[in-house]
Amino acid sequence: MAGGGDGRPTVILMVGEPGSGKTELGTKLARTLRVPFLARDDVRTGLYFTTGAWSDQPGPPPPRDDSTGTFLSLVETMAGLGVSFVAEYVIRDDRPEDLDRITRVAHCVGVWTWCDDAPARRATRERADLLLRRPPVLAALGYHGIEEHVAQATTHMVAVTARMRTAFDFPVLAVSTNDGYDPPIPEIVEFVARGAGQPG
Repeated sequence: MAGGGDGRPTVILMVGEPGSGKTELGTKLARTLRVPFLARDDVRTGLYFTTGAWSDQPGPPPPRDDSTGTFLSLVETMAGLGVSFVAEYVIRDDRPEDLDRITRVAHCVGVWTWCDDAPARRATRERADLLLRRPPVLAALGYHGIEEHVAQATTHMVAVTARMRTAFDFPVLAVSTNDGYDPPIPEIVEFVARGAGQPG
């Protein structure tokens, strides 16, 4: 999946509001395309796993900025090795250098997920998260229970959404996740392949 004929790999960038279904669609899209999937949040929890997230005394998780730097380094490494992949990351207007690091090493095609109830979906997902529900993890985060964490995370995600970048210099397809996927996955795959310069 060379990037537009210039020999660079392609990063299919999953963007959109937290809770809008980027992870689920990105995972399915990567599986369909048979390429790797990389998410900033997974990189952060991978770092946390290394330092004992599932132990009895996990300590605090790595700072968001540290995990973002690690995520971007992984993007650069994979693209530098010629690997095309699906990457999930909320690009922020106040961090243009993050997108610059991605576009310098890869051709990009975007998939923008949206739905009517993203905050509620995200809250439901966090309430069901086995790692977040662990009392030692909640204590390490400074919370007395999962609802306190969900409330704080919701406030944070509102702020993230307000700073989310909405315009890009590469092709982006908007996908509704309200009821399945609209357009459906075969059309998303066709868009991505066409944007990546794959012959039809």
